[in-house]
Amino acid sequence: MLEPLSVAAAIAGGGLCTCSVLFAMRVVRIEPATWLPVSGWWQRLQNFERLRDHLALQIERAGWRESPERVAVLSAVLSVGLCALGLSASIFVQEVNAAVFALAGATAGAGAVGLALRSAINSRRRRMSRELAPLLELFLLELGGGGSPLSALGSVSMQVDGELAVELRRLLITSQVAGSVTFEPRLREYAERIDLPALSSLATILTASREYGTAVSQGVRALAADLRRAQRRELIAHSRRALNHVLFPAALGVLLPFLAILLFPAVSSLQRNLP
Repeated sequence: MLEPLSVAAAIAGGGLCTCSVLFAMRVVRIEPATWLPVSGWWQRLQNFERLRDHLALQIERAGWRESPERVAVLSAVLSVGLCALGLSASIFVQEVNAAVFALAGATAGAGAVGLALRSAINSRRRRMSRELAPLLELFLLELGGGGSPLSALGSVSMQVDGELAVELRRLLITSQVAGSVTFEPRLREYAERIDLPALSSLATILTASREYGTAVSQGVRALAADLRRAQRRELIAHSRRALNHVLFPAALGVLLPFLAILLFPAVSSLQRNLP
C-alpha cells in the first residue's frame, strides 16, 4: 500500500507543475481589486519576462520553431507523467519509498528537455561553424574578382546552400531597406544571439573596412584559417575519443580472456605444487 504522505507529496508536485504551466501561459489572472492580500504576490509571480526571454534565446540558438510556453508545457507534462509513472511503479517495490520514485521521475522529465535543448544548441553551433569556413573561402575568391565586400558576400550566399547562407542572405536583404540598420550591426547582433564569435569577428572586419578603408581579404583569410585549425583540433579529439571507445571494449572482451587462457596452465601448475 502507498503511504499517505508519499501520495500527498506526489499530488503536491503535480499541482506545482500545473501552476507553473498556468503562470507561463498567463491563463490565470487576478484583478487587483479582488483578493487584495494575495493579488500583489500573484502578479509578481506572473512576471516571467526575464525567464521567458532567456528560454526564447536558448530555443532560438537550438534552431527550434517552438514558443517558450510550449517548451515549458512539454517539460511540465513530461515531469508529471514520469512522476506518476514512478509513483505507480513504486507499488511493486515495497522496500523503496514512493516519494523517491516520484521525485526521480519529475527530475528526469525536466532534465530530459534541458539536455535535449543543450544538445541541439551545441549541434547547431558546430554545424554553423563548419558552414562558415568554406563560405569565407568562397568569399575570398569573390573578393579577388573585384567588387565591394557586401556584394561579394551576397553572391556567395546566393550560391551556397545552408542555414548560415540563408540567414546571411536575409540579413543582407533587410539591411538594404531604406532607413534600416546597416548590415554589420545586424550581423553582430545575430552572432551574439546564436553565440557564434566568428560571425562577430567577420562583422568587425567589415566595419573596419567600411570606416577606415582597411583590407578585408587579410582579416577574412586569418579568420578562415583559425576556423580550419579549430575544426582540425576538434576532428583529432573526436578521433581519439572514437579510438578509446573501440579499444576499451576490445581490451575487456578480447585481451582479458586471452590472458586468462594463456595464464591458466601456469596458475594450475603453481596451485598443484603449493603445499
